Amino acid sequence: MKTFSFITHPIAQLHDFIPGIMPGIEKIVTVYYNENQNMVIGSLTEKIQKIYSTKPLKIDEILPSLVRLMDDKSPYSWYSRQNLPFEVESRGMNPTITIFSELQNIVLLIRVPDSKNEMNDLIFLYLNENPSNFGVTNSINPLTTDNKSIIAFLLNNTIRAFLNIQRNDKSALKQINRRTRSIIQQAETLKEQIDKTAENYGVSLVKLCQHIVDEHQNKSGRQIRLSSSALQKIKAYNGDIRELETVIRNAIGYAESLAIDESESIEINEWHLFSEPVLNVSDAPQEEKLPQEDKYSRTVQLLDKLESAALIVKQKRLKMTGTNVGSSCEAPISAPAISDALYNHKSKIQSLVTMHPHKWSVLKEEFRPFQNILNR
Repeated sequence: MKTFSFITHPIAQLHDFIPGIMPGIEKIVTVYYNENQNMVIGSLTEKIQKIYSTKPLKIDEILPSLVRLMDDKSPYSWYSRQNLPFEVESRGMNPTITIFSELQNIVLLIRVPDSKNEMNDLIFLYLNENPSNFGVTNSINPLTTDNKSIIAFLLNNTIRAFLNIQRNDKSALKQINRRTRSIIQQAETLKEQIDKTAENYGVSLVKLCQHIVDEHQNKSGRQIRLSSSALQKIKAYNGDIRELETVIRNAIGYAESLAIDESESIEINEWHLFSEPVLNVSDAPQEEKLPQEDKYSRTVQLLDKLESAALIVKQKRLKMTGTNVGSSCEAPISAPAISDALYNHKSKIQSLVTMHPHKWSVLKEEFRPFQNILNR
C-alpha cells in the first residue's frame, strides 16, 4: 500500500526530489537530526550507471567538523571539493566521509533549520562546473559568480518551499489522525452505551417476565422457573412489550400442560417461548379492527392511551390508581380528568367493550374507574 511521502523525514525526501529537478546531478549528501533516532545521521545519493541509489552514510569520525558547518547561520555557501573538510568514499555497501581528495566539481551547501530550530541540517549538492546540470548542454564555460548566486538563490528557496510543504502536510495529517482517533473513540463509546442500554432493556424484560412467572407460581403453588436459554431469548426480544406478557403466559400454560405430575417443578425453556407466530395486523381477526373514523374514534383513542399508561404502571409494579395511570400517559393528566373523560364516554365505552371483548384487558381487570363505568 502506498503511503504519503511526507511521513518520512523531509530532508530524506530530498534524495528523491532533487534528482527530479536537476537531472544529471552527481551526488547529494545530507546531514540532519532525526527525531525518531535522537541523533544526527547522514545519507548519500549518487548516480551509478544512470540510476540514482541512496545509502546511509557513516559520519561519526567527521561529526565535529560537520557540527561547525551546522552552527553556521549562512543560508548557503559554495565550496570546491578542495575547501570541504571531507570527501565521500564509496567502499562496498557503507560509504564513509573522509579527508578531502582533490576533484573538479563544485559543491553547493544549503543550510535549513532542523525540527527543533537548534542547529541547521546540511544539504550538499555536487554540481558540474559548467551549466550542464541546468539543461545547457552546449556550453563548456564554467559557472560565473553571477550564475552561482542565481543558482544558490533558486535552489535554496525551492528546497525550503519543498520542506515547508512536507512539514505542513505532515502536521495536517497528524491533526487528521488525532480527529480520526477521537471519532473512533466516540463511536466506540457510543456503541458501548447502546450495548449497555440494550442490556438494561433486556434485563427489564427479564424482570417483567419473572414477575409474571412469580405471580402464577404463587397462585398455582407449583415451582416455576425460567431456564438460562429462555432468559437469553427474552433479553433479545424486540417485539411489542404488550405482546410479551401474552407470550409468557402462554409459555407457562404450555409448560404446565406437559408437566402432568403436579409435584414436579416446571422449567420454561426457549422452545416454550414464541411457539406461535405473532399475527400481523393484516392477519388479525376482523373483530379487532376498530372504527377509527366513526363516532367511536375519540373513545378508542382515549382507551388506547389509558391502556398503554396502565401497562407502564403494571411494569413498574405501582398501584393501579388514577394518579399513577394519569402520570404515565404521554401527556400526563390528573385522576379527576380521567374519571370525567370515562364518564363522558360511558355509553360508547360499554358498546366498544361488547364489540371488542379482547381489548383493554388491563383496564378491565385492574383499573377501578374503568370497572365502575362497565358496572353502571
